[in-house]
Amino acid sequence: MMITVFVDPSIAPLEKQQVLLMKACADIGVKCEFVPQRIERTVSFLAPLTESISNNDVITKEMLGVLNAEDAIPMIQAYTESKQGNEVLIMTLTEWVSSILDAMPGQNLTVLIVGLKKYFSNQKLSAKRKHREAVTGQTSKARKKKQDSAVITSQEAEEAFVEVQLITGCVVQHVDSDEDLANYIKYYTKAVRDKPAKKDRFDSVFSFLEEGASGLYVNKQGQGLSKVWKHQLMQFKNLGADTADALLSHYPSPCLLHKVCKENKEAESVISEINVRRNASVISTNRKIGKEQARRIHTFMTSKDPDQVIK
Repeated sequence: MMITVFVDPSIAPLEKQQVLLMKACADIGVKCEFVPQRIERTVSFLAPLTESISNNDVITKEMLGVLNAEDAIPMIQAYTESKQGNEVLIMTLTEWVSSILDAMPGQNLTVLIVGLKKYFSNQKLSAKRKHREAVTGQTSKARKKKQDSAVITSQEAEEAFVEVQLITGCVVQHVDSDEDLANYIKYYTKAVRDKPAKKDRFDSVFSFLEEGASGLYVNKQGQGLSKVWKHQLMQFKNLGADTADALLSHYPSPCLLHKVCKENKEAESVISEINVRRNASVISTNRKIGKEQARRIHTFMTSKDPDQVIK
């Protein structure tokens, strides 16, 4: 699917940055255009006109917000100040994210911050240099850089990210460089493009199988179905692998067990008398499935009440 990625020009004002983004999108066969967005510093996606309305809705619902570290740091510091009860004059990171969601309700927004790792690295180098100067009494000959007007710690940043996620539901991630940003947008775009085709792939998975589609494999010839049946049986309370194997040896499919439960009035008693062998060795022991477990299985196979709870 040839979707289009619309990047706000403020995210990539330099030609080098634009080239990186265009190349990253070309790698996965999508178009990249730099167009002013309704919300500054955002990335949106558009499906081709040939796509269905439902697929187009899935794609256009996705959105990225991108901040440079120098823009995000004052917002994070404002969060720290507001948490301490101080009055702040600029919006916090949470307020910035909330403003986007208010303007674009229903969007799945992910926020990226570029260069935060480098900022913290520079903070550590600066602290080491100051410590060395204090110990030696000598001023460093290195060229002094302009000090940031706002200073934050990595812990304050993480706390601000957590607040964003708790209040808005949006995840904040940080990337190290323009190259990493281009790669992130590439893989995110690929996921957005493939999302319509994958959104229903788990619908046919048995609800009782917690492992999902990746847990067990069934080929076209039906190999693997017995493992799925065993996993279904093991969803019953206190029913382990040994008991499931014993049931499988008598009823290798759900259809056979259901038929017995439906047609045989003594089915519950028959099931309870099935031998369960523990440990295939010289010290193996035998026991019965038992009345309680047989009752659960029989109830599951014969009940016509979809809301009945099997205890």
